[in-house]
Amino acid sequence: MIHSVYVFLKALGYDHPIHPMVTHITVGLTIGTIVFGLVSVIFRRVRLKLTAWHCAMLAIVSIVPTVVFGYMDWREKFNGEWLTPIVIKMILAGALFVCLFAALMLGRVRDWDRHGMEATETSPWREPKAIAALVLYAVCAGIVVVIGYLGGSLVY
Repeated sequence: MIHSVYVFLKALGYDHPIHPMVTHITVGLTIGTIVFGLVSVIFRRVRLKLTAWHCAMLAIVSIVPTVVFGYMDWREKFNGEWLTPIVIKMILAGALFVCLFAALMLGRVRDWDRHGMEATETSPWREPKAIAALVLYAVCAGIVVVIGYLGGSLVY
């Protein structure tokens, strides 16, 4: 069945792997979590903290198609061979999901954060849970960098 998808795409003129196209969504959003989180800390902006949380939410949703297309490409292009970088990527993808989920739970924004209290809030990351979420955002960014490096080493 997977092969038929690639045959269909080839008939349309597309002969490349699918996984790299959707990977950029997960990678960009995951890196966005730490970027917006750090900017929120530096400039003390609650709304940017919420933006980091939204990036994490979208990143965790985007993991599903990224993994599905990665599996399809692995079966089609690598014949399902258990290469070490692929095994590590699969383990790290699971770790990314767990870390993003934990960061989402820890980094939830309180109701008053959403209703314009930004001007009076001077330190949106002062709670231990929020700091843990920021650390997890950084861990997640590191994980996607390693996954991307391993993916690039497989292709190039």
